[in-house]
Order: sequence, then structure tokens, then C-alpha cells
Amino acid sequence: MKVTYPPDVESFREEVRAWLLEHLPPGWFDDGFQLDAESRRQFLDGWNRAMYEDGWICAQWPREYGGRGLSALESVVLAEELARANAPMRVSSLGEILVGPTLLSWGTEEQKQEFLPRILRGEIVWCQGFSEPESGSDLASLTTTATLVGDEFVVDGEKIWTSEAEAADYMILLARTDPDARRHAAISFLLLPMRQPGVEVIPIAQPDGTAGFNRVVLQGARCPGSARWR
Repeated sequence: MKVTYPPDVESFREEVRAWLLEHLPPGWFDDGFQLDAESRRQFLDGWNRAMYEDGWICAQWPREYGGRGLSALESVVLAEELARANAPMRVSSLGEILVGPTLLSWGTEEQKQEFLPRILRGEIVWCQGFSEPESGSDLASLTTTATLVGDEFVVDGEKIWTSEAEAADYMILLARTDPDARRHAAISFLLLPMRQPGVEVIPIAQPDGTAGFNRVVLQGARCPGSARWR
């Protein structure tokens, strides 16, 4: 099946292609093209900066939060052209594909102003704290607790299979905040700072010796009450 796009969307495609041709290194589209390690590092530094400054990161976000306000079709075309060009992706994209959109839909204005610009600039690495040793797909069985003490939550529990926890600045955390509520109704979504006492990251060794996942033990970790979504 041949997919066709309206003329204005095809014009947008040409804009994207022109930008990529201008900002990707000469020879990028040639067979066998390679950059040495130092040249690639320099290119990626400039590439991420250019993507941010020209509004191509999270371009579907509203303009008031740093995006371009792209339509659904424009977003598809942008993804198509980035894939066609084999353009580099940022190392950690959880903030862009999950945290940011969730904040845009349900976050407070304070949370949007604090986190969205930093996500766009690539300043925050995120990890996801959902699964637990005895709670995977059935999240209603999770046992990690977050108890409100003053204006902070005190978090205790354990998360597992947590990718990038070793490098993360924040965890999007599911925790039980009301021990007396029905198990499906007592779960809150928190933005937990990772670089603090009470957060221990333990690598999980794989058969090849690498550690792509982690166990995260939370003992008295602190999370601002303002960082709660639900």
C-alpha cells in the first residue's frame, strides 16, 4: 500500500531533509562512511546541541514547553526522515518518550517548568522503578511504600530490572501511599531523586559478565511531596 501525505506535510518533509543535510557530516550518506572516535564524540556534542536549539527534540510538544507543536502527520514524517538518515539518537530517551508526555498530560505547571526544559536539554537521565522481585506485570501487588512525613515522602522497598539506574538522576517510581486503600487504588507515581542516601544501586550480572540491569534498594529515601503525580 502506498501512503500519501498532504502537500503541506510533504513540504515539511523537505524542510527536515534540508536540515539533516546541513547538519550531518559530509559523506554521512556514502557507503562505508565512518567517523573515528574523537570525531564522532565532537559530532555528537554538536548534533545534540543543534537538535535542541532548532527544536527537533520532542518537536511534537507544545511550543510553550520547547517543542514545535507538530501535528501527528508531521511527527510521523520527522520520525521517518530521522530513520531514513540513520540520524543519531540520544543515549537516554526515557525522559522524552515517557516522562515528558506524562508530565504534559497530568503534571502540575510547577513540575512542567522544572523538568521539561531539562529533559529537552538532555540534562537528566531517568530510570523506571515499576517492577519488584515479587511484582512484575501485576503492579497492584507491589510493596514499595512512600509515607508522607511533613512535605516529603519517605520511600522504602526494592525495585528490579532497572535499566540505567547506575547513571540515573531521577527514577519514575510507583509506590504504595495508602496502606488501607484497595490495592489498585493506593499506588502513586513519584519523581524520586536518585543521588541521595537511602538509594542503593546493585548491578545484576548477565551471563556475559555485563550488567545491563540493576536492583535498587530504597531505605528511607526522600522524595519531595510536590513530585507526586497521583
